[in-house]
Amino acid sequence: MEETVAEYSVRPTDLPAPPKDAIRIVQACSRPGVDSRELARLVANDPVLTAELLRISNSAYFGLVSQVKSVSRAVTVLGNRALRNLVLCISMRDALRSDAIPGFNIDVYWEDALRRAVSARMLAELARLDPEECFTAGLLQDFGLLVLLYLNPDQVSHWERLAASTPDERRDIEIDLFHATHDEVGLTLATSWDLPPDLAMAMGYHHDAPPEDTEQAMRQLCTVATCADWMASVYRSADKRTAIQQVRSLLAEHFDASAEHSDYLLQQVAESVAEAATAMGMRVGEQVTFDQVLREANLRLAEENLSYQELTWRLEQALGERDRYAAELHRELELAREVQQSLLPNAAQQLPGITGMNLSAKAVSGDFFDYFRIGENRLAFCLADVSGKGMNAALLMAKTASLFRCLGKGVHDPGKLLAMINREISETSVRGMFVTMLAGVVDQASGQVTLANAGHLPALHMGCAALVGEYPAKAPPLGISPDSLFPNDSFELLGGCLYLYTDGLLEARVGDGPRLEHDGLVRVLREQAAVPLQDRPRAITEAVIDPDGVLEDDLTLVIIEGRKLNGLQ
Repeated sequence: MEETVAEYSVRPTDLPAPPKDAIRIVQACSRPGVDSRELARLVANDPVLTAELLRISNSAYFGLVSQVKSVSRAVTVLGNRALRNLVLCISMRDALRSDAIPGFNIDVYWEDALRRAVSARMLAELARLDPEECFTAGLLQDFGLLVLLYLNPDQVSHWERLAASTPDERRDIEIDLFHATHDEVGLTLATSWDLPPDLAMAMGYHHDAPPEDTEQAMRQLCTVATCADWMASVYRSADKRTAIQQVRSLLAEHFDASAEHSDYLLQQVAESVAEAATAMGMRVGEQVTFDQVLREANLRLAEENLSYQELTWRLEQALGERDRYAAELHRELELAREVQQSLLPNAAQQLPGITGMNLSAKAVSGDFFDYFRIGENRLAFCLADVSGKGMNAALLMAKTASLFRCLGKGVHDPGKLLAMINREISETSVRGMFVTMLAGVVDQASGQVTLANAGHLPALHMGCAALVGEYPAKAPPLGISPDSLFPNDSFELLGGCLYLYTDGLLEARVGDGPRLEHDGLVRVLREQAAVPLQDRPRAITEAVIDPDGVLEDDLTLVIIEGRKLNGLQ
């Protein structure tokens, strides 16, 4: 199964605890040669489970040939596998109390789960699988969603949107809401509860294909679970027409079923849910028939089949509105760009011995640089790159730039300055966003540089014709941990130059050529060393960027030139 969790994971300790007696029975049923008397004894240990097992065994939906009045008789008649499945169904039904999720009507969840269960049971004959096995898989396959709501009760308000979506849409919404999906959580729960492998596979792989070495029967059960998910969505999703078409397509692909046979099975779903609910002791509302579902789908189709003229008129309106929005957005972006550019040193603020350039891949940039005097001979300088692109990165860039200029005028130790900025950013950081940053102070009289690197690319110290030194990061980026420390490096320029840059320069390339990368950058810096300082950023970028090409990433460069060996330049 593809990895879907980037920032959130479910730990076994977070999961609802399974009934211990029930799990003992399930595990015992899976042991070869287990004695029926031992199973009967395990079942009898739990009077509530015993009563439920006998009631369900004698129900019309799961009814046996003759009435079962004792636990030992139930164990003998049902067999290990059927016993295991019934115990699992009861256990999962009771794993979360009705009030376990504040503000959530858990009965509506189980009604949807029953639709999947009865759909899977109907497909058992086509798949040549055990009907009760399929019923159990269908009932359990989306239990991970109930667990996600249990762990994130603040997202209960999104339940109706989740329930009204098709299976694929629902999974995408889960990723947005929880950064996890129900099938992934279901597999974690199945492993934690030590559930049988076949049911664990159905819970974890009814959206993605199971591993290649999976047994054929387990693969078939996963396929049944997939089809059952779409069959249930015919009755619950808002886009019923799409759901019906997908059911017909899936059943034709996997079971060679005709459209008429698919519709017949869908009709049986509505008729079986109430009976299954009674057997399982669950409450369901009045069931919509498949004929009503078809009428609703056809009505929606009729509403969508508007006349060509009306569609054209609506399209013209939409295009006009789009153009108005685009023009307004363009004006807003231009204003944002102007504000952002005002945060960078301009031509009027040029100082001897230092220069910089910023090229944006989009209207606004996540890169920035700055410098200013902090005494007669000393300059404070920085270069930074905010993770991501677009408006979010631009806003964090503006905040970081403002903090540097405001705090940097009073704090002249680069490491301490970065620590202060880091604490400010960490207090209000958006999950997943951070800033890599180089900050330093240069004494232009002596060429002495003090530099701190927070997760950024190494600063390059170039001599007349060769690389003199590199100063890589010794601390994480800003916004990762509020308690990070940022050590300083101290060195003398000795007539050379210090180059600070963002990854947009390393990744630059002309046409279809290779990316510049470290060695290519050192070569270009050496080739452009004789160009006057104020013209050198432009010369370097023009040497590596196709003028007709499109920047893949923001590109920023700062150059600090040391004093000549016989005095200040």
